[in-house]
Amino acid sequence: MEESSSIQLQSLINIAEICAQHNVMHAVLSPGSRCAPLLIAFSAHPKIKCISISDERSAAYIGMGIAQSTNKTVALICTSGTASVNYMPAVVEAMYQEIPLLVLTADRPDEWIDQQDGQAIRQPNIYGSFVKKSFHLPVSYEHKDAVWHAERMMNEAILLSQEGQKGPVHVNIPIREPFYPTSQSEVTFGKPKIIRASEVQMQLSDATLNELVEELKNFDNVGILIGQDLPNIELYSMLGALQIPVFTDIISNAHQLKNGIQYHDAFLGNKEIKTKMPVPDLLISFGKSILSKQLKLFLRNNPDLIHWHIQPYGQVADVFQSLQRIIRTTPTDFFNKMLPYLTEKENKVFFESWKLMSQQTDDFNQVFFKRGSFGEFEVVMRVLDVIPENSVLHLANSMSVRYANHIGIKKNITVYSNRGTSGIDGCLSTAVGHSLSDTRLHFIITGDLTFFYDGNAFWNKYKKSNVRVLLLNNNGGAIFRMIPGPDRTNALDEFFVTEQTRNASKLANLHSLDYKQSETREQFLKHLVDFVNPQNNEAMILEIKDSQQNVYEKMQAYKNELGKMLPNASGNGL
Repeated sequence: MEESSSIQLQSLINIAEICAQHNVMHAVLSPGSRCAPLLIAFSAHPKIKCISISDERSAAYIGMGIAQSTNKTVALICTSGTASVNYMPAVVEAMYQEIPLLVLTADRPDEWIDQQDGQAIRQPNIYGSFVKKSFHLPVSYEHKDAVWHAERMMNEAILLSQEGQKGPVHVNIPIREPFYPTSQSEVTFGKPKIIRASEVQMQLSDATLNELVEELKNFDNVGILIGQDLPNIELYSMLGALQIPVFTDIISNAHQLKNGIQYHDAFLGNKEIKTKMPVPDLLISFGKSILSKQLKLFLRNNPDLIHWHIQPYGQVADVFQSLQRIIRTTPTDFFNKMLPYLTEKENKVFFESWKLMSQQTDDFNQVFFKRGSFGEFEVVMRVLDVIPENSVLHLANSMSVRYANHIGIKKNITVYSNRGTSGIDGCLSTAVGHSLSDTRLHFIITGDLTFFYDGNAFWNKYKKSNVRVLLLNNNGGAIFRMIPGPDRTNALDEFFVTEQTRNASKLANLHSLDYKQSETREQFLKHLVDFVNPQNNEAMILEIKDSQQNVYEKMQAYKNELGKMLPNASGNGL
């Protein structure tokens, strides 16, 4: 029995060595007894940086933020039972954002599941189709083939998280007692089996290139669309040389693209403008999800549109219901080879129609926010205007990301948002995780429900001096006053808006965060100086108090005035 326990313990300790050999350099650990061998092994490994987060739901998002920042697989480790279930929201988000996570869940031995024993739930395949694959390690390691089997599965799991369409992979690890070493000196890393994989090279074949070039001749109005993506300076330098409209969201990270069309979510919301805008007959897209609902509807409602999507891996997403080609290469490879042929398709009238409308919306934004009542919409505009170059901006879901998308930015700032599933539940934790592995300033713009939902993002001992939270507190989910439907029910305030009366002062005090509150323009401008100051070494929450009525009226005024100005705007500005 003692020899069996020793083999088990060494096999579990070797999991950390396999991870390190595959360049898994960060692990987020949550405390527990069943996962003790994993906690001890990972925390003792000299090449793996470990952090301890008690709340597994927050821990998983923090791990996702680290993986987002490093673009490398991050290990999540938790004990058995509902701890593993708390990983689920972040696992789902990581799946849709293609973020590599190695989810290691400790478990009870198989024979004790469903036997009314503590923390013994059905954990194999617990994440269902929201992981690339789920593995279940052996319960017993006496036979050498069981050790080989476990090591082979660990190699496969890590490789799978990193290759092709990246994403989360689950390894469930049943562990028998005893699972504590008798002393720290027992933690020695062996030489487990390591399986390497070469990188897949994605390039357009000559035959496919010739096909695309021939088909391109059939189109007059070509548009390019970038979904959620990371900055790509080489690619955007190529695209910027074209007189072809490139539709971008704020989460596209193409803010400085010369031919970028940033403000379509604002001006396409006006029916009169929408009917005047020329429709591309070919749309070439790449990247992940599209934030702008108005652009999606505009393209979806044009049945003659032909859509090509550049996507090296993954399933087919026909978001505009006009997809005719999935092009299996990288965007850089595609545009490198297609650029001369796309130059021949430049249509000055088509391009300038979109570019002029985008520019006039930008001009309108500069004027609109300098007058009228103070409120959170204006605050977002002013913050985006003064965020230092080379910062990181995290946009929470609901109104925060929509405000920012209407306003846009033009600086060298990298934008992240949990738009894989668009949930509010882990926006703060993701940003905090990102900040722990990236020394740049991290600005988070969030509404109050999102903020309080994820308050445990700050419940850890790690220094967050590079974090700045802009909290837009209108005492509830004001977005439900904007969208049609909830306002026609008696349930609006309590069950949709979910009105609340809290502020963040006590939470800031609990976690030793600097806290400022503003209810007027004068207060806000005074606090804004410290909020964006790179020399300020304090993590800070700047809370903006606004009323839902003012939020609603400001957004309605924005839409109404924009609609009046743009149809009559000339090429010389507003």
